[in-house]
Amino acid sequence: MLIASNVFINIMSTWKLIQRRCYDLLSYKYSLLVILVAFTCIFIGIVHFGEVWLIWSKEKYEAVFHSFNDNILGKSFQKKLCQHVPIDVVYTWVNGSDPAFLESFQRHVPVVDLGAAASRFNDKDELRYSLRSLEMYAPWVRHVYIVTNGQIPSWLDMDNPRVTLVTHEDIFLNKSDLPTFSSPAIESHIHRIPGVSDKFLYFNDDVMLGAEVWPEDFITQAGGQKVYLAWWVPDCSEICPWAWVGDGSCDHACNTTLCEFDGGDCQTTDVPVDSEVMEEEDDYPYKYLQDYHENDYDELKLLSILRKKNVVHPSQKNTLMTTVQTLHSYNLSTTSKPIHRLINLRNSNFRKLQAQSKKFDGEDYKFTKDFLKPVHPKFLHVNASNKTTYRIKRLKRYRNIMNMAHSNNSVKFDKIAYPNQWKRNARGLDTYAESLLYVNKIYNAAYGLERRRVPAHMPHLIDKWIVNSMQDKFALEFRKTSSHKVRNSEDMQFAFSYFYFLSSEKRRVSIEEIFDMFDTDKSRTWSDREIRTLLSRLYPLPLDYNLVMEFESEIINCSRRLNVPEIVDVPPGERYLDSTLPIVSKELILNCKSVSKRMQSKFGTSSRYSHEIIKAGKNEIFEMLTSNVSLTVQLLDEIRKEPKKFICLNDDMDPIRHSENEIVRALLNDFYRSLYPLRSTFELPWQYRNRFAHVHELFEWRANRAKVRNLLLCLLALLVTFTFYHVLHHHMRRLCRTRELSTFPV
Repeated sequence: MLIASNVFINIMSTWKLIQRRCYDLLSYKYSLLVILVAFTCIFIGIVHFGEVWLIWSKEKYEAVFHSFNDNILGKSFQKKLCQHVPIDVVYTWVNGSDPAFLESFQRHVPVVDLGAAASRFNDKDELRYSLRSLEMYAPWVRHVYIVTNGQIPSWLDMDNPRVTLVTHEDIFLNKSDLPTFSSPAIESHIHRIPGVSDKFLYFNDDVMLGAEVWPEDFITQAGGQKVYLAWWVPDCSEICPWAWVGDGSCDHACNTTLCEFDGGDCQTTDVPVDSEVMEEEDDYPYKYLQDYHENDYDELKLLSILRKKNVVHPSQKNTLMTTVQTLHSYNLSTTSKPIHRLINLRNSNFRKLQAQSKKFDGEDYKFTKDFLKPVHPKFLHVNASNKTTYRIKRLKRYRNIMNMAHSNNSVKFDKIAYPNQWKRNARGLDTYAESLLYVNKIYNAAYGLERRRVPAHMPHLIDKWIVNSMQDKFALEFRKTSSHKVRNSEDMQFAFSYFYFLSSEKRRVSIEEIFDMFDTDKSRTWSDREIRTLLSRLYPLPLDYNLVMEFESEIINCSRRLNVPEIVDVPPGERYLDSTLPIVSKELILNCKSVSKRMQSKFGTSSRYSHEIIKAGKNEIFEMLTSNVSLTVQLLDEIRKEPKKFICLNDDMDPIRHSENEIVRALLNDFYRSLYPLRSTFELPWQYRNRFAHVHELFEWRANRAKVRNLLLCLLALLVTFTFYHVLHHHMRRLCRTRELSTFPV
């Protein structure tokens, strides 16, 4: 009892002391201000703690906190978005008229025509209008990243929290590859942008949106990623379409290194056989067709040589061999001349030359025979088949299409000549087309021979983890691409490489997965109905009764031969009344080698990444702008009349025609302003321009500004501290003074 009373007395004494201190504090002049400041600090601390807690718990409680408004407009699209996957947009941009860029370009790349370089990298404000179209038709994107070599668009609002400028130094692993002026080199690193979403849209700055676009245009939960493919990859040679390669028949015109030795057909066939007639689409891209500048002099010369040698005597054997060697060297060296013109040699003179060559014996006859066979074996047949006639027509049709494309000035060539940098082959393909053939050859070796199409000119949805896997598999090729200063014929074209890696990668499916796929009732056994479904997918329809009985007999033999534990809880109705099959469990199928091997061969591989192939042409338009003003006006009006979802207008203007080019650029700018007249949130007001044109200048200015700001804050804090000290130091000393408590007798 005494202890309790002492504790109570001490508590009351402490409480009385606190009361006196509070009364003393309230009696001072600035006491109310101090209390107000204290409560304000406590309130700010509570609010700050709440914000930190919300940020910390946002990922954990995403379903509760997420409101579908994490986008460039800050609006909620919950009613319109079928799925929510954060998707960013990545642009690549360069201003070719910047003097610093041109000076760096000239220093690192030997250029023949600097004016051509400026026209190739010329900025026509496409990025400004592309961002406007993005805000109009795809406001659900989360963030925009613009990859540059350090340049800043003069109109870009750098204070917009939804846009980030990324330099090449931020994403290139090997800094010795910089500076680079190659778009494939830059594209191979865009997935390394810090903070970019797992799936992002890659835009070229000349790609616009012409209608509403949603994530379902690029990816769906059911079908996976959508792959839009346009025209075929250019043929491997002038006289060998890719359709002839790997078709099961030996085509000696395709038995070359460029055509990968006819896909191995000539290795298994000794006697030349005409390929099967194949109906194909004539959608050869006019942009990448070959350019022909041959004249008929070489052909006439070759024909005159053969006509002069149409009568050969044994004494003229050496002369004939010289002719054969001349023809052989002509066939091997003049790759730029279409060999299919030798079809004209299938006349009586050529047959006489062949007949007379048979008079020779020994090595001369053997050499002549071996030579005449690979030149074009179909030329040696006296009776031409219908298949050969069809091929001749096909080649003529290809030639007519290519000549028409060349007459319309639609062939686009590299505008700059780089010694030992941008190589031209004898066919006249541009660097882009050559790099497509380069990647196609690599993928043929990795995934098997396949005829491939080129991805459409439109925004591409990229998964950065798939890109990492692709670059791990083709590490050497992508390192070479990254090291190129300008576009090269041995570049790994980014979109083409990505989409065919995505569609070609396979994974091995185990027997357990195959069993579960057909076990639709999840009973761990196959019913007769499930087995019927399996057989309908395993064999061609209509099902042959013998095949069904053979499959059932294999199941029965395996069940008799193997000691597999039976499943007791088998659902009723698994077997038909006349069925003789035992209980077909997963263990039985795993141990039945004949059945499992057959299933593995049919269903053993599947696509690693789900995807859906779509033929382009419905929702996108890609056109080349020429210096022809009237054609440009007509083209732009057609786009105005029926705008597609994706619009891409490329520059193919003649640099010599300066006046027409200026008019075309003015028309293009007016076209963009007619479709996208409203200023986006990414732009500064029209009366303002960015002070700095390069990122390093901006960063330097920001660093200096931060130093000055921190210095001012320190001075202000010091001034406030001294003010409070001089005003309140007497009161604080009195407040902190201790007082003795009077003792009371108990």
